[in-house]
Amino acid sequence: MRWTAASLLRPVTFVLSIVAAVVTGNATDSFWLGTLGFFIAMGVGRVIGAIARGRTDLVLAKAIWPAAAAAFAFFYAWLGLPTWANFFVSWISASLTKFAVVPRTRWHRVEWRRIDLDELLP
Repeated sequence: MRWTAASLLRPVTFVLSIVAAVVTGNATDSFWLGTLGFFIAMGVGRVIGAIARGRTDLVLAKAIWPAAAAAFAFFYAWLGLPTWANFFVSWISASLTKFAVVPRTRWHRVEWRRIDLDELLP
């Protein structure tokens, strides 16, 4: 049931992200801030999807990027950066924040082996 609700919720969050982008772009008269608003709203949609699936262990990890991007966008707008620079710098700053805050606990071990000709030829 959770996965069904989450799969039905996905197009709704996509449409709401488009609405958020249009509203943000019209309010600021900026394509770049509208695009950033779209990506932030999609990140919030991923958080809502994790909540709907019952994956409470991933909620905080998924919520860091949209929250950091919105905070950095307001901060860089307050500093007076042009909107196109605000988009790129907010995106990069939020990505670096997520990389620094979310622990990477999964390690993948790669084992190499020799491939014989019998495996390659039919």
